[in-house]
Amino acid sequence: MYSLKSLLIFAIIGAAFAEVVQVKPCDVNDCELLEVRVDPCGRDNPNAACSLRRRKPATMELDFKPNFDADTLSASLNWVTATGSELPLITMDREACKYTTCPVKSGEQQTYKVQIPMDSKFPLNTYNIKWSLTAPSGKKCCFTHNIKLVR
Repeated sequence: MYSLKSLLIFAIIGAAFAEVVQVKPCDVNDCELLEVRVDPCGRDNPNAACSLRRRKPATMELDFKPNFDADTLSASLNWVTATGSELPLITMDREACKYTTCPVKSGEQQTYKVQIPMDSKFPLNTYNIKWSLTAPSGKKCCFTHNIKLVR
């Protein structure tokens, strides 16, 4: 019982450090986006991009309700350039069911939680990031937000 209490306390403390970030749903989005949290997310004000350090992993959590059923989901993380081109993070694990519950049921809330490595090769800059969780049918949960890579 003591270890269960300790685990619960650590989970609450860990959740307290993750910051809720404002996101913009994609034009095509088949989900209700409830909340997105990033840890760590150093920033001066709630409207600023999260400052993430290279060589330090970041954790992203998405609470969502899909408007579709799916046995599997595929994840993608892309940098949306100023010209609208999308460049994928090729090192990301695309099997979203490793990080959320599958099968996905329409209207049922769930959480997708994944750790993203911030490679030392990534240039220091501010990026518009696009996340997608896509079903085999093409239905998807999709949103964008900004991050700032710092030393």
